[in-house]
Amino acid sequence: MLPEEDLEIKVSSFFAKIKEPVLTDPELKFTGDVRATKFYPAPLPDLFRGEQLVVVGRYSGHGSSAAVISGRVNGKKREFSEDVKFPEDSSDNDFIPKLWATRRVGYLLDEIRLHGENAELRDEVTDLARKYGIVTPYTAYLIVEDETRRSVPLSMQSLPQLNQDKAAQQYARGNWDSFKNETAGERALAGARVGNTLKSASGSFAFSDAAKDANRAVGMGGGGGAVTASPSTRAAESNERLAAYSNEGQGQFVAGRNAFQNGNQWVDSLAQKQTNAKRVRIQFNSAEYFALAAKEPAALPWLALGQNVQFVLNGTIYEVYE
Repeated sequence: MLPEEDLEIKVSSFFAKIKEPVLTDPELKFTGDVRATKFYPAPLPDLFRGEQLVVVGRYSGHGSSAAVISGRVNGKKREFSEDVKFPEDSSDNDFIPKLWATRRVGYLLDEIRLHGENAELRDEVTDLARKYGIVTPYTAYLIVEDETRRSVPLSMQSLPQLNQDKAAQQYARGNWDSFKNETAGERALAGARVGNTLKSASGSFAFSDAAKDANRAVGMGGGGGAVTASPSTRAAESNERLAAYSNEGQGQFVAGRNAFQNGNQWVDSLAQKQTNAKRVRIQFNSAEYFALAAKEPAALPWLALGQNVQFVLNGTIYEVYE
């Protein structure tokens, strides 16, 4: 709990919650040709009266299946089954991939915080954060560092302002080091809350709560990972700019992935990794522009972003310019 929270109220709420369990030790599996992996939350928590449990994961295969939920009700083993159909491809409810990615990033950040950082965990957090717009002051630093290492041109970068703000980068690096290494204190608590909030995201707007927790975390200490009760004005200003850059980096979610604003243009998060892709420049409101809109309905959500847009479609990078 946070320092400003009332211990008595928190404890009372906790006991009111756990006194009426509905299903304990729950497990979820699917029949048929469907193979589901990377469930979150993991493991599934006990379910109590008045609660709902939203589970997200990834699946392969398609067609008819049954979702089988098992667990204990009043100490007795029970099993419930519901017929479901898994489509081979679907663009409905496009917030679901971001919801899954948000929980996945929370899980990966917890792995880093609890067990240490490695290249595989770091790279996956970075890629998911950029693709799905899961940008906090922690993941913002990883994105900038990754794009600097790959020499991504400034016009294609996800967070160009942070890349050019060396003071904010310094504090971002310190905040990341603190997140990985500190095990006690206010910043460690705030870092843990970030992971927990991401892991428990349950709606299309739930990510904003995690961003608030991350902003709280970076606002508690100075640069280089040093913790101070009253951060210097310079540190506070740098962290404030870092939080602002992170909010901007969340961009807009279009066709299942993030679009971020770079200067006066919107850039598809996939564009910078398509190094060998064919490029097509099209002037806004030209005959070619309307021909593309008529021929490729999948381009319409991207064109709706504005007059300056770069996006990937069928292996080609389209650059619409004013």
